[in-house]
Amino acid sequence: MINAADAMQLALREFADPACRRCRGSGHRGDDLVAGLCRCVEKRTPADESPPSPADGEPLPHPWGIITKRAQSIHAAALLQCVPDDWS
Repeated sequence: MINAADAMQLALREFADPACRRCRGSGHRGDDLVAGLCRCVEKRTPADESPPSPADGEPLPHPWGIITKRAQSIHAAALLQCVPDDWS
């Protein structure tokens, strides 16, 4: 089963440059995904109007809105595969 942190790492890899010398395609450097975000991810992530975060009502800073949406969809897809097809 995939957890939310693994889904976030997969989402970062989708936007990272595979030829990047800094992150080598992982999208981040070090253990902290937020503080270690590589510049290649910001360059390759399209600008988007991020939905407001529930805490303060302001959108997430670029590129986190798109990355978070993608991580959520990866995580949801993995969870749906664990749901039984037959409910009887």
